[in-house]
Amino acid sequence: MNKKARFEQLQARVFAGSWLETQQACDQLLRFGGGFSTTIQRRSRRFLLGLLAHDNAHIRNAAALAFRKNRAHWAVAALLRALLHPANLRHRGTLAYALERLDCRRHLSGLFTVLFSAAGTNWEVQMHILTVLDTQRFTSSPEQRRAIRQQWESLKPDWNRLNKIDETSASKTALNAALVQSFVDALAGAE
Repeated sequence: MNKKARFEQLQARVFAGSWLETQQACDQLLRFGGGFSTTIQRRSRRFLLGLLAHDNAHIRNAAALAFRKNRAHWAVAALLRALLHPANLRHRGTLAYALERLDCRRHLSGLFTVLFSAAGTNWEVQMHILTVLDTQRFTSSPEQRRAIRQQWESLKPDWNRLNKIDETSASKTALNAALVQSFVDALAGAE
């Protein structure tokens, strides 16, 4: 079987198989072509990035997990866009989870935008984004840090209410405004 036929077969397996088969096909597509065929690699990457916009959450998740497993750092921006897509509102946890193993150093403002957009809607996304913010180093411009602080200042008064956190009974591990403030201060604090 030639490469083109194999590529088309793997693409078809993404949509025709079980969850496990979909995951395996995405993983194989990510590595397809090796270091020798850059044209087929580009096609595979475009195809997999396109899956992040698919209607089926299982297909999106399989692509995201392939990016995570293979440390496909080039997929960070597309994952952040998918996390902010309104159609994915209820199915974003795996997309955020995938970011934990990817190099997000140039995406500080995008990570905070996702964190803030998850207020009141997705605790799992908040946890994964905070894990990324806690475990990686970032580069950002003063303008980006200023924008993060401005976003936070407008959201901060409502954060606990949106996340249904009662200040009087919040545990030490609650994702309350004080915790988020500590991340904003550490990563986007005043110049």
